[in-house]
Amino acid sequence: MTEPGTLQTLRNALGSAAIITDPAELALAAADILPDGNAVIPTFVLRPRNTEEAAAAMRLLAQDGMAVVPRGAGLSYTGGVVPYTSGVVIDTAAMTDITVVADDLYAIAGAGCTWEALAAALKPHGLRPAAAPPISGSHSTIGGAASQSVSGSEGFIGLTVVLAEGSVIRTGAWTTPGAVPFWRHYGPDLTGLFIGDCGAFGVKTEIVLRLLPPGHKRFASFGFQSGVEVAQTIVALQRGPGGKALAFDRARAESATGSMEVGEALRTVAAVASKAGSFSQAVKDVVGLRRARDELEEAPWSLHITGEGATVALAEAQLDAMRRICLKAGGDEIPPAVPQALDARPFSVRGMVGQQGERWVPVHGHLPLSAAPICLQAVEAVFADRAADIQRHNIRINWLLSSAGAYVTMEPMFYWCDALDPLHMKYLSERNRARFGNTPANPEARACVSALRVAVRDAMDQHGATHSQIGRFYAPPRGDMLARIKAVLDPQHRMNPGVMGL
Repeated sequence: MTEPGTLQTLRNALGSAAIITDPAELALAAADILPDGNAVIPTFVLRPRNTEEAAAAMRLLAQDGMAVVPRGAGLSYTGGVVPYTSGVVIDTAAMTDITVVADDLYAIAGAGCTWEALAAALKPHGLRPAAAPPISGSHSTIGGAASQSVSGSEGFIGLTVVLAEGSVIRTGAWTTPGAVPFWRHYGPDLTGLFIGDCGAFGVKTEIVLRLLPPGHKRFASFGFQSGVEVAQTIVALQRGPGGKALAFDRARAESATGSMEVGEALRTVAAVASKAGSFSQAVKDVVGLRRARDELEEAPWSLHITGEGATVALAEAQLDAMRRICLKAGGDEIPPAVPQALDARPFSVRGMVGQQGERWVPVHGHLPLSAAPICLQAVEAVFADRAADIQRHNIRINWLLSSAGAYVTMEPMFYWCDALDPLHMKYLSERNRARFGNTPANPEARACVSALRVAVRDAMDQHGATHSQIGRFYAPPRGDMLARIKAVLDPQHRMNPGVMGL
């Protein structure tokens, strides 16, 4: 337990505003998308504004031997950002500074900076991050993404990390005194050591991101009759011309295209118009969302592809090669309104609940190309075996498949009627809080979803899946190397104890 003198010293070092003891805020700091009942309310929350304040706080907490859990937006579903023992949460929300070094194509972002804020800072420079932002980037943080090892984490090229005892280290080219962090690899890849660690090795305070010019994009969409056909087509794309692929089952596509409110539609029109340079064309594109939905009535799955290149000709050439593969695989071409809209408005947390306010939680796996189609069939078999339970609890299952390289990410998502938590209320709009905030609890359905997620995770793992945001749900990497690193960086096991099995 922290001594009163230590708490006062923390106030002196960080200011009273950085010490959070409000019970509602403490409860939020112990929450994620699907709590399992094992989280412990933290003693207090610290919100340092920069590396120096974080280091000062960590030194003082080390004297008390307090456990520390670093936290970003909290939009996790694996228990990786909540305390499971008594301790303190380090909230990075106040670390939002952004420095853009356009000439050398990198940016330094505070760990609490959102992806949407970074995109706004990069827009005047005509640049984008090499790391792929998550769709929740209107609220999710760059530090959180680095800690959870999102797709494209090769785009993180340097870090500032505060270790358990309060020392500060920098990685990549930043390790050299006076150097700038333009390059990730300088000796052993220490940046990679902290990527995906779920906060077990230290508190990230600054992230350096490689920047790229925006390039050119061209889109196409296709209807398919089965998920296996889609998975096989994605594999063929990545073994051939490459590009980006995103696929939905029909229910997910209808959710994305068929329930857009007037205000949402107008914002999407404006965003598409900004990309296309034509308001009238944007209206046609967004109206195409409804047309795309109508055409998908005959297709249980839709596959949306993106060709990219430094020039329009290169983007179109890649898309043409991708289109030929999709048509050869039996896809029926439909209007590309879905990928156009997603490209124009890439950030939203609306999807953290269903269209009628249902609770949502996914389970995912990154599969090698050769394993993806058969793994999809194995997961479909899990759902078939448990069809009676799924029907009894009125659980809806949607599918998402994606790829931008030599892998397929498979992400079934579960929706069911159940009470929403304070974390949902924090991020939903005022209108949706009023609409969905009084749903009664449904513990039986929640327990069924939890069991389904375990079964799906295990089926994926049997086919060689790896995972992001390992937390306390996915199996950590095998072997004792993580434990040996932990013993060096955090010998008292104070950093997010229990995460990744450490």
